[in-house]
Formats: sequence, structure tokens, C-alpha cells
Amino acid sequence: MKKNKNFNKDQKLVKSTAQAKVALDMLLGNSKKNLESGISELLGKLQNPKLDLLLDRYPDLLQEYDLEELLSGDLEIIDTEIQDVKTAGLLSCLQLLIHFCHELKENPNPNDMSFDSLRYILKSIGCSQFVHELLFVVITVVGTDYYQKFQQRIQSADFDWESALELDSDPELREHIDLMTWFALARLFLESVYTYFNSPDKNLKNTT
Repeated sequence: MKKNKNFNKDQKLVKSTAQAKVALDMLLGNSKKNLESGISELLGKLQNPKLDLLLDRYPDLLQEYDLEELLSGDLEIIDTEIQDVKTAGLLSCLQLLIHFCHELKENPNPNDMSFDSLRYILKSIGCSQFVHELLFVVITVVGTDYYQKFQQRIQSADFDWESALELDSDPELREHIDLMTWFALARLFLESVYTYFNSPDKNLKNTT
């Protein structure tokens, strides 16, 4: 996949474990439903029945293939598109990370299987790659022109909180503004998860 010139994977939103903990507390509270519903909205806009079927099959695929292989973009499965296999993997992993992190927040002593699954996902794909690939899926929905306009608007020198509130009524941007807002939340969530649980001074059995 070509690197989008407006997306710099080195410019992290979350730069410390403390920031990650604050973000996760917020995102797993009132924003949890937004994270989950955004996945459904994205699937609805993709309008890809084969992708929906792949998501249903994913538990079986994980019995047959390694997750890293499913996310590689190189795996060929009969009667499926390679990109669909990868997209199904990304969205499945995102759903599972939301579930596991919420479980950790609600239950200080979950079973070891939850931690093993969390470790497995984090080791199978890096954070920057996860975010970058998810952005690619979003751009397939909104289109390159829309994304460029969105980037230009939010990167302008006079962009502030009031400008952000006005995006929803902007005739050029309002069609997909909810999806772009969801992607921003998803990126913040992913960076927080990877930062918090991959911190060298953190044991994965510590909770958020």
C-alpha cells in the first residue's frame, strides 16, 4: 500500500503510559459505544457482503492460519479478495481489543486466555501498521479527494475548537465526518493500547 503523504506514522498522539491510561479510561467509558458502532458504520459503507461473510468465518480462519499471515495482505483464499482478508482481520482485531481492554477495566483478574489473546494481537501487527492499514480502508470509503480536503481543513493555521464543531455542517465534509471522527477515536485507542501494554515497565496483567 502506498504511504499517504498526509499520514505520518511517526507523529504519535500518545507518547507515554500515563497518557495512554487516561485515554483508555475515557475511550472505554462513554466512547466505547462510539468505537463499536463506528465499525458497523464502516462495514455498512463498504457495502461488501463477502467481507461480512469473512468476518463471520474469522474464528475458523484463525484455526487454520496465523493471524500475522491473515493480516499480511499476501494470503490467498479461494473465492476471496486478498484485501478483504486483511480488512476482516483488522476489524476483527479492533473489535477484540475493545472487548479485552473493557474486560480488563471491569475485571482486575480476568483469565489468562484474555491476556494471551491480547498479546497475540499486539505481536501480530505493529501499531503504526494497524493505524495505517485502517486509514487505507477508511479512504476507500470516503475517497482520496474527500480525505485531502479534510486534511487541508484540519491542518490550516486557523483551525481551532470552533472550527472543529463547524465541520459537521460543512457541505463538502459532512457526508463522512462521522466516519473520520471514528477513525480519530480508533487511532487514539490503538496507540493507547500499544503504548500501555507494550510499556517495558508494565506487566500485561496490570489493568487500566
